[in-house]
Amino acid sequence: MVIDAYAHVFPMRLIEALAEVKPSKELAALHAQSKHNFEHEARLAYMDEHGFDMQVLILARPPVWLGMERTDIHRLSRVANESIAEFAARRPDRFIGVGVLPVVDDVMMAELERIHGELGLKGVLIFSNIEGKPLDDESMWPLYERAAELDFPIWIHPQHANYYPWIGKDLLDRVLAWPFDTSLAMARLVYGGVFERFPNIKFVTHHMGGMIPYFAGRIAAFAESTSAEYAKLGLAETGAKLSGEPLDHFRRFYNDCISNGSPIAVKVALDFFGADHILFGTDFPFGPDNGERWPLDELRTITTMALDEADREKILYRNAQKLLRLPATARHA
Repeated sequence: MVIDAYAHVFPMRLIEALAEVKPSKELAALHAQSKHNFEHEARLAYMDEHGFDMQVLILARPPVWLGMERTDIHRLSRVANESIAEFAARRPDRFIGVGVLPVVDDVMMAELERIHGELGLKGVLIFSNIEGKPLDDESMWPLYERAAELDFPIWIHPQHANYYPWIGKDLLDRVLAWPFDTSLAMARLVYGGVFERFPNIKFVTHHMGGMIPYFAGRIAAFAESTSAEYAKLGLAETGAKLSGEPLDHFRRFYNDCISNGSPIAVKVALDFFGADHILFGTDFPFGPDNGERWPLDELRTITTMALDEADREKILYRNAQKLLRLPATARHA
């Protein structure tokens, strides 16, 4: 069985609603890119042909929300969540919907209750920074408290941030800055004490946790002595006092296995996070060949690389079943 825990969707109802409020290049690109973003039957045909049993539907293109008025965000978030729920409900045996909260405030906390209750979605998506604020900002804590109470997983997708004006050239904003912003988001959640206060909260990151697995030694080294020394020199601020080592907190994240076909990268992530915290994910339907090539690269990587078979099953579907509380024996055709 194969469950794609990080597949994208962008229903046409939402595209049209956003176009009326805030036309953009990001939005226009959805029309020119893969029709799998909004075409139901074509997506199912692809899944059937290549052996993808289920997809977790994560809203694509987070930059469409940037610069939008809060009142518009509130209204269009409802459209987004309704349209994702509608897309998933057409084939609940194949699709699992995840809602989205582009910002977090009192209105969006009410929307979280609707996502979880009325709409029956299985998690919620947030972005790696919220209008430039880090994920340990005080405005985010009501979300974490409620998600922990509900045992409701939170997916994190990278978002544009203010780096350099030239960072968009050659897609460096997506190729390098997005994994970096994911890493910053994870670090703020760790050092901000979110896991300390809510030890059972569940976050799912994109692109195998960004830079974290590859810089684990550097994180540990700075945590041991250097950050305290910098603080004494007035060059750093320190966050919440953590019980245990920071790396123990980083290992609590769940992470997709998107490596663009690199078994070496997957091994690094597996060695750091462990097989229980890696989910199969593909970034479908982005990339070459109408968005159909990258998922096959990811599937080939996981099915052919040297792995204990029990760990392979965890990655391909068992971890997602457990995270989403799906029937462990279910197999969807």
